[in-house]
Amino acid sequence: MAKDAQVSGTREQVLTEIRTAATPPTIDEVATALGLHRNSVRLHAAALQEAGLIVQDGRATGGRGRPLTVYRPTPRGTRAGGRNYELLAQMLVEHIAVTEDDPEAAARAAGRTWGDRIGPGHSVASVLDEMGFEPRPCGTTIELRNCPFRELVDSHQSLICSLHGGMLEGLAARDSAEVVLTPFASPGVCTVDLAG
Repeated sequence: MAKDAQVSGTREQVLTEIRTAATPPTIDEVATALGLHRNSVRLHAAALQEAGLIVQDGRATGGRGRPLTVYRPTPRGTRAGGRNYELLAQMLVEHIAVTEDDPEAAARAAGRTWGDRIGPGHSVASVLDEMGFEPRPCGTTIELRNCPFRELVDSHQSLICSLHGGMLEGLAARDSAEVVLTPFASPGVCTVDLAG
């Protein structure tokens, strides 16, 4: 298993059980908690250990004999739980929408600040590509074939497009260029017009 591989399915369940247990669990404890065979858990634990997400440890039994082998997450494994950045974005967009006197201006300012922070050597097109907009250059225009903020555009188009427009302004300001974002210039496609 590659060090940066995405953990999913049963392996993710095993990691979650190890990560959230009150005390580092044994293979048998994980198997019982998940209703899995201990050999299956052992194979997943070995893969998680190889990936650097968990380590073996020992737990004293309170009697004679060797300590029990238990598993605990590494710092990287501790951070391996699920993420929901779309929910975070929705919360922030809704907050701006109801608390700002001019939500679009606030979103544009936030986008511009982010665009200003991008270091030199990053063209507008390369940043759009990295962000997942699937840009297609057409002369001085860039067609955006995908919107990575699409779900938020459906409920808060003016805010999201203002945020995106501000980001483009921040990126272009370094090069003393002007940019004009035209949302949905054609069905499913936004355009960015660049002028030097």
